[in-house]
Formats: sequence, C-alpha cells, structure tokens
Amino acid sequence: VLTLVAFYGTDFVNTPTTLAGAASPGEVVAEIDGRSVTAGEFQRRYLTQVQQYQTAYGGNISEQLLRQLGIENQILQQMIDEQAALSEAERQGIRVSDEELAQQIFATPSLQENGVFVGEARYEQALRNARPPMTKGDFEASLRRDMMLDKLRAALTDWMAVSDAEL
Repeated sequence: VLTLVAFYGTDFVNTPTTLAGAASPGEVVAEIDGRSVTAGEFQRRYLTQVQQYQTAYGGNISEQLLRQLGIENQILQQMIDEQAALSEAERQGIRVSDEELAQQIFATPSLQENGVFVGEARYEQALRNARPPMTKGDFEASLRRDMMLDKLRAALTDWMAVSDAEL
C-alpha cells in the first residue's frame, strides 16, 4: 500500500478535478488487502468534502487553497485507512445485521419528522436531493461501513478505562 501511495498517490491526488476525465469511475486507484478504492469513490468523497468546506466557509474556498491544504492526500489516506480497518473488522468477525442497519436508518434525525421515520418515499427523495446525490444502496452500504468501523473502534477501546486518580 505504501509503495502504491508513494509512486501513484501523488499523481492521482494532484488532479482531483480532472480525475473524472482521466480515470473511469470504476478504475481502481488503491488496493488494500484485497479491498479497492476506485476513482469514482474518491471523486464522490472529494466532492462531499469540498461541499462541507464550502458550507462551513460560505463558499469562499478555492480549488487552489484545497490543493495547498493537501485535501486530496488526506482524503485518499482516510480511504486507505478505512479499507484497512474494514478488512480487520471482517477478520475479527464484526458484522452489521440488516436489523441493526434498519434501526440506525430509522433513528437518523434527518430522516425523522416529529420523532417518526419519514417513510420510504421521502427517505429515497432525501437521498436524491443530497449533495452529491446518493442511491439507497450507496447510502446503506456507506452507513453499514461506518457502523462496522464504529464497532471495531468500540472493540478496540471499550476495555480501556481511566481512573479518576490517573486523570
């Protein structure tokens, strides 16, 4: 992985805005323990991050500033770390059941109205209106992935405790 990032990562992340034209969305840009990061996944994550920065800073953030901050490298490294953690979660037998996923969806505040799930039609509409838009399958896969990562973190850290004296 480090070799891939060292030799190809800099070329890949230095051209995020032209990535769509330079690489097909399905093209693998990094492979970690048999798990892939595709150009399309990177582009979606990049666009989501840029949207968050623009929202936070009132749209006053340029592509040049993003490059100077190294956002592309940070996003790619996060995606590589995520894939490595997911691989470890699978080795540890950590899974997210369909029931757990459904409970998380029903409990998502943005998908509730007066404390009740908004319903399937409004759920799908909210995903289509998201920036960037998402399919139900993409959203649920992303949520399942996040839940697996949370379970892995909990498995690794829940046993740790700091006493008041140590604090």
